[in-house]
Amino acid sequence: MESICAAQYLRMSTERQEYSLDCQSAGIATYALEHGFKVCQTYCDEAKSGLDLGRRTGLSQLLQDVVGGKQAYKAVLVYDVSRWGRFQDPDEGAHYEFLCKEAGVKVHYCAELFTNNGDVSSAILKTLKRVMAGEYSRELSQKVFAGLVRLVKKGFRSGSLPGYGFRRMLVTADGSRKQELSRGERKSIATDRVILVLGPPEEIFWVREIYRMFMQHGTSLVNIADELTRRHAPYLPGRTWSDYAVKRILTNPKYKGTVIYNRTTEKLSSKSRRLPESEWVLVPNAFEPIIDAELFGAAQEKLRLRHRNRSKEVILEELKSILRAHGCLSHRILKVHGISPGGIARRFGSLIKAFELAGYQSPHRKTSEHRIQVRMVRAELMQQLTGMFPNRVSIISGSWRHKDFLKLKNGPHVAVRVCRSIHLVSKGRVWALQTVEGKRPRITLMAGMNAENTAIEALFVTGPLNNPSKRHITECHEWLQSGTRLNGLQSFCNVVMSRQRV
Repeated sequence: MESICAAQYLRMSTERQEYSLDCQSAGIATYALEHGFKVCQTYCDEAKSGLDLGRRTGLSQLLQDVVGGKQAYKAVLVYDVSRWGRFQDPDEGAHYEFLCKEAGVKVHYCAELFTNNGDVSSAILKTLKRVMAGEYSRELSQKVFAGLVRLVKKGFRSGSLPGYGFRRMLVTADGSRKQELSRGERKSIATDRVILVLGPPEEIFWVREIYRMFMQHGTSLVNIADELTRRHAPYLPGRTWSDYAVKRILTNPKYKGTVIYNRTTEKLSSKSRRLPESEWVLVPNAFEPIIDAELFGAAQEKLRLRHRNRSKEVILEELKSILRAHGCLSHRILKVHGISPGGIARRFGSLIKAFELAGYQSPHRKTSEHRIQVRMVRAELMQQLTGMFPNRVSIISGSWRHKDFLKLKNGPHVAVRVCRSIHLVSKGRVWALQTVEGKRPRITLMAGMNAENTAIEALFVTGPLNNPSKRHITECHEWLQSGTRLNGLQSFCNVVMSRQRV
């Protein structure tokens, strides 16, 4: 009897290495031999949580192949229900299995005691197993959270970045100090812990200077950031001073020696959200402070009285008053009045929108629309690449101030830059290359749009361009000539990997 071609799906969880991939594969091989299957393709999600589909490139590719009719197999073999997923909604796991069933591909759970043949008893047991798999994750999440809270209440640090003015110190279980951890370093012994200690004297000086300027002189956050930049105060690697950075220092309780935990949550792979203060875990006097608690409290009270905590209506009235005085509104004028342009943009969605609500039509509206278009095209291009190479290309998210980029499996990071076409009298049609802040990977995917700016016209894989200002480039530009022009996205991964080896 000829064996039936089948695919196997393997997944090893990040939360608990319960079944190794080899163990799953061996169990599936035994099942395949006993039931007349031959494993002809493997999909794998190594060290991936089973809570959602978004980060599981293996299962995503399996579903794409099955729904698209690209598969040569007639069955999918999975070790057990929990390897298929620990979805919090059991219907989600059932939905993905149903997609396979509709395409004529049956899912077999090799280590389960029931046969997945569609009868009432197997359907009940399978649903129960799905619920149990999801419940396991919920219980584990609660236990891990309780353990972290217990450590935090002892004054230990939870998190990798200490922030400005502090450093992480590795200590033993009894509190004896071992060594200071550098950026990116982690503890390697399970019983070791991490605490916060004061950073370099220069950083401590500038933290106290921020509080002095704010409390004694009433300097706005924007002007404090400008003053720090003018006086060449050092900041975090790759970052520059801003009103947002100043606000974080003025509002974070760690500067008065308080450990703070559980301000945000991403439990069970949910979208990150901020929690109310009633749910925060605060441990006063956990480590040496930079400023005293009384000064910190006074700063919070002063911040509460500032315009940032006023209603949108009050802020709009202030913008209208500035508009009457100057006849226009701009980024520079707001800073002159001590108003944070970034804060206004966050409250109203954009500066242009806030200006319009205040009764001013900005001449820069077109530029804003162009930026939005570029962001949309860039996002679509990155999604297209991850869809074409689900097992090789992923998107690494940046902060709200810095762009995200692509990451190749076992390969480099790749910056993605989309350039609109413009027409200059002196040069003709060119691509407008905007300034980029933050981290710059040494490989860049540059996409130039067509003359109508309706689609991408040309793609280049090249190196970084540290442009201090806006540039106008053509296909003959030395930056593009030093790279490789792509005939299509199909060759993207190979060209990037070959460039990395150069």
